[in-house]
Amino acid sequence: MVSNVISKIVSMQHNFTMSENEISQYVINNPDLVVSSTISTIAKETGTSEASINRFCKKIGYKGFNGFKIALAQENFYNNIMKQNTYTNDSGFISSVTADYRQMLMNTSAMLDESIVIKAVNAIRTANNIHIFSLSNISLIARELQFKFDQIGIRSKASTDIIDMRIQATNIAAGDLSIFIAPTIMMRDIYQIATASLERGAKNLTITSYDSPKLNDISEYKFIISDKIIANNSVSLSNNLMFLYVIDIIYSALLGSDKALRQKKLNSDAILNNLQMMDAYGFDY
Repeated sequence: MVSNVISKIVSMQHNFTMSENEISQYVINNPDLVVSSTISTIAKETGTSEASINRFCKKIGYKGFNGFKIALAQENFYNNIMKQNTYTNDSGFISSVTADYRQMLMNTSAMLDESIVIKAVNAIRTANNIHIFSLSNISLIARELQFKFDQIGIRSKASTDIIDMRIQATNIAAGDLSIFIAPTIMMRDIYQIATASLERGAKNLTITSYDSPKLNDISEYKFIISDKIIANNSVSLSNNLMFLYVIDIIYSALLGSDKALRQKKLNSDAILNNLQMMDAYGFDY
């Protein structure tokens, strides 16, 4: 099982310096050794300095090496306990893929902050307009989110084509909310639109696999998912389930905070269920 600490390191790898990357690779490949080693030993093994290791620990959200080592030790202990309930490769590929997805969900859950979810929900409820931007390879996530909003009467527009995204960006205004769903926000078109969104007075919500200090500058509501790179079957898996999981978390909090929205959702479900029943009736007769 992959540690949530390791998952967080993987999500920030694109932002590490050369020395930080050396430290991150050592931690990823030797989590048990890190727990039992001193900071001077790790500095020697990675060819870096103690100061570099402390900077690395602070960069990924810990006060220093000791806090980082405690968190890693706790997760290593938990994972060892959980191994007895974990699928093995001998169980077959279905069990192996299931185990991968389960671990990715656990890691994503560990990186979610309930207070940020609540703030994001308030931003959705008060936004004048909602603009959803996503890349074509995960466009289904953006369309799913738009459909969810449609069911409860919240206006939104999903854009997944680069040209459409650029046109939609010109319609962003103060009081709007822009939602970005992408493996990384640090791509030219996505980053430029996110920056333009802030300049126009809107707020940004981001759901991405890779964290970055720059992301804090352009995103009021940041959600990081566990990337499939940590999985045993990374070549065959998709990150889409993790994106769907996060939007379902936000959507659940949104419905839970407003009785009127829950009623709208029930009304929409009744319409969809009625249509399905009519279709089934036609086949039966």
